[in-house]
Amino acid sequence: MNSEALSYYIDRPVEFAEDILKVIPTSDQKKVMNDVAKHSRVSVKSGHGVGKSALESWIIWWYISTRPYPKILCTAPTKHQLHDILWAEVSKWKRNSKGLDKEFEWTSEKIYLKGAQEEWFAIARTSNKPDALQGTHAEHVLIIIDEASGVPDIVFEPVLGSLSTKDAKLLMCGNPTQLSGFFYDSHTSKASMYQRHTIDGSKSERVDKEYVAMIIEMFGINSDVYRVRVAGEFPKANPDSFIGRDIIRTNNNIKLENIYSIDLGVDVARFGDDESVVAESYNKNTIPKLHTFKHNDTMKLTGQIVNIIKGLNIKYSSIVIKVKIDCDGLGVGVYDRLREVISQANLKAQAIECHFGGKGGKVNQNEPIEYKNSTGLMWGNIRSKFKHEQLVIINDEELINQLSNRKYFIESDGTIRLERKEDMKKRGVHSPDRADAVGLALYEPTSKVQIDNNMFINIPTK
Repeated sequence: MNSEALSYYIDRPVEFAEDILKVIPTSDQKKVMNDVAKHSRVSVKSGHGVGKSALESWIIWWYISTRPYPKILCTAPTKHQLHDILWAEVSKWKRNSKGLDKEFEWTSEKIYLKGAQEEWFAIARTSNKPDALQGTHAEHVLIIIDEASGVPDIVFEPVLGSLSTKDAKLLMCGNPTQLSGFFYDSHTSKASMYQRHTIDGSKSERVDKEYVAMIIEMFGINSDVYRVRVAGEFPKANPDSFIGRDIIRTNNNIKLENIYSIDLGVDVARFGDDESVVAESYNKNTIPKLHTFKHNDTMKLTGQIVNIIKGLNIKYSSIVIKVKIDCDGLGVGVYDRLREVISQANLKAQAIECHFGGKGGKVNQNEPIEYKNSTGLMWGNIRSKFKHEQLVIINDEELINQLSNRKYFIESDGTIRLERKEDMKKRGVHSPDRADAVGLALYEPTSKVQIDNNMFINIPTK
């Protein structure tokens, strides 16, 4: 391709695809392609069959053909998706253009300009290793992430570092299957950083209308299956999440009236990347505020809690503030020191020791669900309050993500056990520190009291 043609096509991927690859993009594909030309970060969620892989392959050929010494990295969660679908699509359009077929070499993992194998290339790497996107730095960098919902967050970490040059670009595409992670954030909490597109399969020229009708008949137009597989929308809830996103009630303009009880739930960070969180609960039905701290210093955290208590004592002088602290791990130090300060400073507050690994049971004796431990009781209480419209929380996206992304399991004895924090982290989900703080704030722990030599009863902690 001569320099005049390169100059013309460098910002015109649609024209390149039409003229060089001999394709006719859909209106949705054209919009995405033009945004890739104009912007550094583009994220596309869609239903099935709208032509994502074709779109990605056209962008690859456009970029590698119109930039000097470009580096293009393509990744996907599985070898099948990357090599059998995307990379096969790349090969198909190479064969469709005599010029590309002559100038570029295609292998099962790499395409490159003949004579410049190490400097002018596109490579395919599955995202099953954290270093999948490492080491991609050049003046002209393009990163393609296919089925981005299934790519672990840790793999995305090097991405932003690779986008430091003026012409560096990121294109993410995928079915919106997960309610957390880098791809989800690109359409929600970090949406301002991206040019975003949603391609609805029911409106796409490429999707068979019989397929859409079959999904509606089998699952219903309001089902999560339809939302993800056709409409290109995120599901209302993860299929095995304990608290469905659809029952969570939020309000950014909560008015506090007729306050008769205030509880603080304190989840103390165990590791460097976790948050210490203090959740404020009013009348056990409203969570209007979270305080988050990025440190593990128990004395500093205790001081922050004391300041919160002092402020509440001034505003609500007749109410004793209940401070419920997770005393597993570092929390016990916060609990011990806070008790001393409350006594010494004569604060109107009570420190209450709580444990996530404590005894389980039922949230309500009238319901059949029994929880394996106190973690389940706390979260079961949150779920029950949402379900019966007895709880409203601040519209905090991270809190909502944490509440709706914890899985549950049914044990052999019929009790329900919630997913461990360690297992959540392994699948790329943040530790539910904010959600745990809310659970503590709403929780009413019990203590055992001996009434004779052989019998104990549980009474609420006052």
